Amino acid sequence: EFASSHGEARLSLEAAWKTKNWEKVKSLFATPSVVALLEEGDQCAKMMEMYLAIQEGSLDEVDSIHAQIAQLCLYRWQLLPSISSGSQAHQSLLQQCTRLVELRESSQLLVETNAHASKQTVPDLKTLLTAWKHRSPNIFEPISEWEDLFLWRSNIFDAITSNFGWVEAGTLATLHDRPHCCIALSRAARKQDLKEVSTYTMNSLGDSIMDVDTAFLKLREEVTTYQHSSENMLKGGLNLVNSANVSYFSDRQKAEVFRLKAYFLNELRDKPKANQAYCQAVQICPNHARAWQDWGDLCVSLSDSTRKKLADDKADKKDLAKKASQYLSQATGCYLEALRVDTSEKSRDRIPHCLSMLAADGRQYGNVCRTLQARGASTPAWCWLPWIPQLLSSLCRVEARAVKPILIGILKDHPQALYYSLRSFFLERRDVEKSMPDQKSDGANKDESGDHQSSLKLAEIIMSSLRKTHPVLWNRLEVILDNLIVRFRPSYEAELLQTIIALINRTMRAEEKMNGNSDGNNNDEKRTEYYEKTLSRIGDKFFSKSASLSKKALHFQSRYGSLFESDFGPSNLRSFEELVEKLQKWKSLLERQVSRIPTKCKLSESSPALSWYSSQTPDMWAGACSSKSFSASNTRQDALSSPQFYDSTRSSALKAARASSYAVRLAAQSEGIDGYAGGGAAAVEIPGQYSPTSAGVFDSRPIPEIHAKLVRFKQILEVTSTGSTKQHVHRITMIGSDGKEYKFLLQLAAPYSTRTDERSAQMQFIMGRTFRGDIRACRRGLIVRPNVVIPLAQRMRMSATQDSHQSLESILNCMQRSSIDLPTHFQDMVDERVSRLEVTDSESRLTAEKNAKLEVYTEICQQHMPSNILTKYMMQVLPSTESLFQFRKQFTSHLAVNSVLQYAVAAVERTPTRFVLCNKTGQVLAHDLRSSYNHGLLENQTLPFRLTRNITEFIGPFLLDGVFVPSFVSICGAMSSRRNILEPMLHLLSRDDVISWYTSKTSAANDKKIQDIELQLSDRVWKNVRFVQQRLDSCAPERVENVAEAIKGNVAPIDMKVRTLVDAACCVDRLSSMPASYQAWL
Repeated sequence: EFASSHGEARLSLEAAWKTKNWEKVKSLFATPSVVALLEEGDQCAKMMEMYLAIQEGSLDEVDSIHAQIAQLCLYRWQLLPSISSGSQAHQSLLQQCTRLVELRESSQLLVETNAHASKQTVPDLKTLLTAWKHRSPNIFEPISEWEDLFLWRSNIFDAITSNFGWVEAGTLATLHDRPHCCIALSRAARKQDLKEVSTYTMNSLGDSIMDVDTAFLKLREEVTTYQHSSENMLKGGLNLVNSANVSYFSDRQKAEVFRLKAYFLNELRDKPKANQAYCQAVQICPNHARAWQDWGDLCVSLSDSTRKKLADDKADKKDLAKKASQYLSQATGCYLEALRVDTSEKSRDRIPHCLSMLAADGRQYGNVCRTLQARGASTPAWCWLPWIPQLLSSLCRVEARAVKPILIGILKDHPQALYYSLRSFFLERRDVEKSMPDQKSDGANKDESGDHQSSLKLAEIIMSSLRKTHPVLWNRLEVILDNLIVRFRPSYEAELLQTIIALINRTMRAEEKMNGNSDGNNNDEKRTEYYEKTLSRIGDKFFSKSASLSKKALHFQSRYGSLFESDFGPSNLRSFEELVEKLQKWKSLLERQVSRIPTKCKLSESSPALSWYSSQTPDMWAGACSSKSFSASNTRQDALSSPQFYDSTRSSALKAARASSYAVRLAAQSEGIDGYAGGGAAAVEIPGQYSPTSAGVFDSRPIPEIHAKLVRFKQILEVTSTGSTKQHVHRITMIGSDGKEYKFLLQLAAPYSTRTDERSAQMQFIMGRTFRGDIRACRRGLIVRPNVVIPLAQRMRMSATQDSHQSLESILNCMQRSSIDLPTHFQDMVDERVSRLEVTDSESRLTAEKNAKLEVYTEICQQHMPSNILTKYMMQVLPSTESLFQFRKQFTSHLAVNSVLQYAVAAVERTPTRFVLCNKTGQVLAHDLRSSYNHGLLENQTLPFRLTRNITEFIGPFLLDGVFVPSFVSICGAMSSRRNILEPMLHLLSRDDVISWYTSKTSAANDKKIQDIELQLSDRVWKNVRFVQQRLDSCAPERVENVAEAIKGNVAPIDMKVRTLVDAACCVDRLSSMPASYQAWL
């Protein structure tokens, strides 16, 4: 009616064919408006013309119309921009092409069925129906797309069944797949939170004849619609489950019915019966992973409720604590059993929960640790790869004995995923032990007992096992890493320059904090004394006398030692201003020397061993990199790897494939060293191809056979500078077996910085996994690519980079060569204007400094720093305006992901050097993403994330409102919807980060001290987890149950919080108050 009254020809056609009014469809094609659409080449109108031709049986016209539509689609495809991630321009065309294929098959299907009907025979449509069953839209695509597809299939099924009225009902049911269409459409509607559509679709199915498997799916879908509802709905779902006849179902289907029953009992607060139902489910089918997962969740909830009773003074705390520990032990066992029988993503999501629950045992080796030790080694080793940093840190805790077998399993199956982190951890713990000689004897006595081995001893045992298991691979990796660590350290001048610049930045921040204090003279003395001690330690590091010094070190000391002593020696600093002046002098001196270092040199001059390195990659057939220890649970979970599958099938081709695969695996293992692993296991891989740093879309078992192997190193070595820090680093290039070049920066960094980058990669890995499972995030094409950071030693790391990676500061240097140092100019101008006012009290000084910063910031923006530098740079780099628009959209989407990460973890010091983007893909990298702590607690920042002038002008107001804000809300909504799953993950990351931050501020800590620190900071860790969750929840859209009451009064927009954050990030007053190193004017 609406289409007819408003003259909408296309809408009238769509309404007519969906209501099966084919007479009206035929009459509409004679109207001038529809004729005009056909003449214009409208694909939708031509598609409906093909619908009509098939429905009327004009199968001769179908091929002609099909060819016309295909040509129109190809013509439109050529007009679209190149396909890219997150682009929605090609989606409608891809959907039309898929439907076009199905229409062609529909016409052929009708021809075949008509021929069989005329001969009174029944066709075999199983192959085509199976293909249609697997050719469904993505779960995140709009429900209208699902409806159009299944509605057309329903029309075809009606046409087929009308020709076979003489066939029995059971045989007729094999000629169509109407029940599956209804069930699939209902499931898609339920996943998209359209419960009414889901219920209506299931009711339309009626009492159709179907097989047992389809009947089970129908029952399960009907029951599932009662979940997450009111108490009455939950009781209705429980009654439906209880009344179901399960006698015809398989064991796995029966177990699923009992699992659903347990769910409703749990929601109705009948936990004992729910526990019994879960027990029955796993007894019926021990391989039903979902039952194990939900049973574990029930045990965790029982443990939480038991722990709440401990607050009661009258309760028996000893028995309650023991009971709570037993529940957690049972939950760990359930999660690990689910992981053993099924390595799906839902099972792997419980691994962080298992590691987080180990803290419940406290300082003793309790029930949870014993459960992990008993069941952890039987789980697939590759499932633990994303959590290797947490497994290594567990070696310092009481659960070390339980974690050791898991690490042993990883090193046997995937040695190169563990090698770098394990080696760095071993060297770090060895340095700690060497720095604590008084406790060395105690640690040795404990090691001899065998019950409480230190983390160093355990790491040494695992390293020894790795060396024995893969001797050739070990030797190759050790040679490469020894050369990388020893041969590519920065020069002494560059290292001292970096230290001086870091000290200058620290003095600038200290001066800003102390400006408001009225006790200036006393503070000046304290600051000078503090920096005298710091400079004394720097002198001891660079100018200490030793007999084992190299010629370079001796030359460096003879050239700068006496000068450093005369400037920074004891009692040579009279004031803080003199200290800053001398530091600036040394900075200029060292910069002149470092600038003489060539930017390129031959690799043979720095490391002859690496320049000579060459490896011929063997043929990588299936199993070439697999070890003999690969159990059935560790292999890929496909049908071809199961011997039972081959024995039960009648296909000779599959039997031959099994025999061939088995022979190849034996041949691969026979080529391995000591007969342990395949010949490919000894080939060195390009680092960073395992989770969580892998950039692969599919989160599944790694396949080393297809990983890029290291063939050789490029003979040209590059030396680059990292911007304002003036850190000179070597960039080495590896040539992979796939012909690509992989470039890595060899950087000196504190252990805390390297571990922080590892946790940042894990956080991005978690976000990427969350996006893949969220409908709104999938519709927006949100993706995350983790940074590849490989630890080489205690203070050296290897970071993946590309020529297309550019920081905001490097873009500034490329586009505009400024004659003045703007950060120094900013601070000098602020100090000068504040000194003119001659204010004495602290409050007036703070106000004067704030006004001065705002004035200087405005002057820099107007006179020295235009707001279109990033825009001009991208216009020069990108080839066309079409590419520019596409890049801007992708960049805005990636910027939203990066901004959520900055805001959630309270990231600090997001300077232009650390704002790195890829000028090809628009990806925004999260380099050096460190949180801001105040006594171990996350604290609010002045700016929630970096959104300065050049960034906002480049993306523009339309993309800011249309892409950035909605993407920000979608990301927070996706993370908030998985709150229970993400909580243990956030707890692990927050715990390790806080402890690493704390130990970086204090002296070296042995295992016992780390355990004491963890116990002391446990409350702060959970507060930080709540801090992150609250920030994500505050930006997520809220679900409204009663819409009528919610819209009463003034209703705030759904993205109000995010827009407030955007306004805060762009606020001029906040930007001007940032430190000079932030360069808020850029």
